Amino acid sequence: MTSPLNRRRILITRPAHQSDGFRHRLQARGAQVDCIPLLEIAPITEGDDAQAIRNLVMDFDQFDHAIFVSQNAVRYAFDWLDDFWPQLPQGPRYYAIGAATARAIRARGANPENSAQESGEGTMDSEALLTLPELQNPRGERVVIFRGQGGRTLIGDTLQARGARLDYCELYQRRLPADGTAQLRAYDQFPDAITVHSGETLDNLAAALTTSGRRQLLQCTLICPSQRVAACARELGFARARAATNAGDDAMLGALEAALAPDNSASHS
Repeated sequence: MTSPLNRRRILITRPAHQSDGFRHRLQARGAQVDCIPLLEIAPITEGDDAQAIRNLVMDFDQFDHAIFVSQNAVRYAFDWLDDFWPQLPQGPRYYAIGAATARAIRARGANPENSAQESGEGTMDSEALLTLPELQNPRGERVVIFRGQGGRTLIGDTLQARGARLDYCELYQRRLPADGTAQLRAYDQFPDAITVHSGETLDNLAAALTTSGRRQLLQCTLICPSQRVAACARELGFARARAATNAGDDAMLGALEAALAPDNSASHS
């Protein structure tokens, strides 16, 4: 059966080091794929921010719960942990936002409490994580959230309200690549769909469309990783924002095929 993506042009905006797998899956379905990375991940390696990371990592055995919000958080956190903990301490429980993040934790030798989500089922978002039994009554317990600088505070705010003692370990910066706007300005196509895998990427896309003079791309079908991000996209002026159930490749691919199916290609949501 021919995929709805056959001969369709898709623009993907993931960081360059994370785009290959998704691009290959789209191409396997006959899509023409353009890549303009609109998010760059830069690890924090020096200064006061690096010292703050070092202090939290050295105290890692004192934490009851360790939450990782992304694959990047796993990558950089475990690089730090490997430097100070040749063998991981037994104290903390591990949690992941998303199936890919759970797999990344397991690949580094730890077992996330919500590893059932590795199947890709469910929303795998902050709200779902907060329903886990282990996090319902963390009063007096120490929680560390590994993440990039900034971002949502829902998990931290909620756990603090439940009585947890919370620390953020901010490991990297998210930013618009230096050449992102220039690449978008030079992009002379009008794709059938654009994909964004995070709220930060959406913000960068919206800003770059304005700066580059390519605001006509606001009319493209835009596939977002959640209803929350799709709602933000509509507020930013994207006319055809569609939500996947999560940011995993399976979910994003399914939402993309559904949006471009012949009976849905004209619909808005």
